[in-house]
Amino acid sequence: MITSISKPRSITFRRASVALSVALLLLSTSCAKKVALRSLSRPQAMATERFIERELGGGGGGSVGKLDLTAALADPGQPDAPDTRKIIRNGSLDLLVNDVGQSIDKIGSIVNGVGGFVEKSTQINGGSHSASVTARIPAARLDQVIIQIKGLATNVDRESVEVRDVTREYIDLDARLRNAQAEEAQYLQILKGAATIKDTLDVTEKLSDVRGRIEQLQGEMKFLTAQVDMSTLEISLRSEADTAVAGIHWRPLRQAKIAASEMVSGLGDWADSVVAFFINLPLIAVWFLSVVALIIVALRVLRFLWQRFGPKRGWRLPWKRPAPLVPTPGQG
Repeated sequence: MITSISKPRSITFRRASVALSVALLLLSTSCAKKVALRSLSRPQAMATERFIERELGGGGGGSVGKLDLTAALADPGQPDAPDTRKIIRNGSLDLLVNDVGQSIDKIGSIVNGVGGFVEKSTQINGGSHSASVTARIPAARLDQVIIQIKGLATNVDRESVEVRDVTREYIDLDARLRNAQAEEAQYLQILKGAATIKDTLDVTEKLSDVRGRIEQLQGEMKFLTAQVDMSTLEISLRSEADTAVAGIHWRPLRQAKIAASEMVSGLGDWADSVVAFFINLPLIAVWFLSVVALIIVALRVLRFLWQRFGPKRGWRLPWKRPAPLVPTPGQG
């Protein structure tokens, strides 16, 4: 009797244990899915949810479904590892050198030696010789190049390195590109089964729009990759020959050069003005004669109108004296 009672209890206990284990397994699977989706960007999460719903049929399935879920959530391109981050590093230097021309040549040799190139170079020969150089350098060799270029200077006035993390932007572009490519593949499948000309034209138009988005995203990713792979280094060079007198930097040679340059520039402007005056002299004479002729014509017209319609008796201009009376013959 005791054996018959304990046997049903053991069966009930086993069933309850199995049900509890299944419930815990489903709960852990759901939590792992939510955590994985939160770690993805929004486009990746939406694409992964659609993949899970399509492959697992809304959340059900056995061991095969679990393997597909793991494959869908596994992303080898996640930026959690340090070596997958996308970093843009740019630098700038302000240097005081002895010879600007020689320094530019040496900078070009250093940049070319590490596989970079000089993008722009500008020299200014004024009171003091100065120049600016823009170089594109492999990001991995930026620090090495900065150290070598600083060795050319007698003094480093300013040094800065700017770092910008574009990993999130790159991942977003990559997810949008993958979604667009998947959309393109779907349209291609629909195009194969199109039965009418109207359906073919509609699908072709959609396919063209998707292709344009894909090319735009690919271009943005290429530009971002180029910015990550090649750093930009802005270099400002200057050389000054000055003398310190009582703690004040006195630059007589520089001021003399500036004054001589301004004098030559002023003489050139004066000579240009004289030449322009003589060349335009006929035009000036024509304008002068035209103005004089217009004034004469205007005075004659006013005189005619005055004589024709002006007062006849006893009226005179305020600044004119009255005419003397002339006695008529026969008056005493």
